[in-house]
Amino acid sequence: MSNMSDHSSSVSREQVAEAYLKAFRLIDDRVTPYLGKVTTRVLVQGAAKKVSSTYPFLHFLVKMPYTDVVPTVVQEQLSGVSTIELAAALDALLQECFAGIKELTGDLIAPPIYDEVTRQLEQLQ
Repeated sequence: MSNMSDHSSSVSREQVAEAYLKAFRLIDDRVTPYLGKVTTRVLVQGAAKKVSSTYPFLHFLVKMPYTDVVPTVVQEQLSGVSTIELAAALDALLQECFAGIKELTGDLIAPPIYDEVTRQLEQLQ
């Protein structure tokens, strides 16, 4: 989805994590009117379960809502992870979330939200 990993030398893990957390918050804002407040949290937790076999450092998101992730959590959970690997993992997580949204709503809300999130991530690079 994003080219954030292309600019990793000048971007910190914290900046990458914050950019994707903002993307999840944007999804939450857009999905809530259609599917309820907890839907995005459940989508992120389910997506984390799916991608944690490839990216085990994201396993903490299976039990911790993304809304509880703060800078100290990023430092604790992701300290040994490169910026490139983190961006790839969070992008995979985001893709799984969009697959879940599409499964729940078809093309009703997934494509416009996908476009909006893509634009937001590109602006944060």
